[in-house]
Amino acid sequence: MSDALLSGSPFSGENALENARECGIERFQFTASDGGMLPCCRYVSGTQFHGKYSLLMFLHGAGSLGNDNLAQVRIPGPPLLRFVQKHQLKTVLLFPQCEKGFQWVDVPWGDKSHTMPAKPSIFMQRALELLDEQIAHFQPDPARVYAAGVSMGGYGAWDLVCRRPHTFAGVLVLCGGADINQAPKLKQLPAYLMHGDQDPAVPVTRSRDMVEALRQTGNCQVTYIELPGCAHNVWDPCFADENALAWLFSQIKNQSTP
Repeated sequence: MSDALLSGSPFSGENALENARECGIERFQFTASDGGMLPCCRYVSGTQFHGKYSLLMFLHGAGSLGNDNLAQVRIPGPPLLRFVQKHQLKTVLLFPQCEKGFQWVDVPWGDKSHTMPAKPSIFMQRALELLDEQIAHFQPDPARVYAAGVSMGGYGAWDLVCRRPHTFAGVLVLCGGADINQAPKLKQLPAYLMHGDQDPAVPVTRSRDMVEALRQTGNCQVTYIELPGCAHNVWDPCFADENALAWLFSQIKNQSTP
């Protein structure tokens, strides 16, 4: 394991870029069909192992908007890299970055509900195209493709799985929100949600309502952790142990479902 991963926040501050290189993070620009660019960081682990890769796309929150192609790994990068290295996973981790002035999902975060837009946002469309390209390139195990996101990226993760309900083996959503009317599409999708009950940015009812909607479809693979007294930052508690990531990477899609 890289020494950089042993520090608290290796991908922020003056040594962030050097630490990212030391850890083996690749930075590239994906050109979408609209001619626009999508910055992306990628980490590939376990190339020496036999078998197929798993693949995870992680969508960042509003605090990592930009085009520096690094801020998006600030929060999820260290715990994810430590986890896959420790457990010797053969996996591809994708961290696309949304530009300032845009969102993964074009809806207000503070609203108590929303309807999924008919068309994905500009950056969600680019993320979908990136996902398709990376799946074609790495040819991961189709039973082990995952989505995750935090805050704005939590909305994005829900949007991602709702638009591609048969692609993913599991979704991890931290303080996000979804269109509950899309829940029937996700009847077979294992989901892990975490939200603080004092969240001032994204109402905790967004997670509560989606959990209820999923369970009403008959989905019995929903894990929901609500943190009492916790505000918006549930990512630090989430990544303080390995429970959420162990759950996510243990999910295997039932190949008998479409």
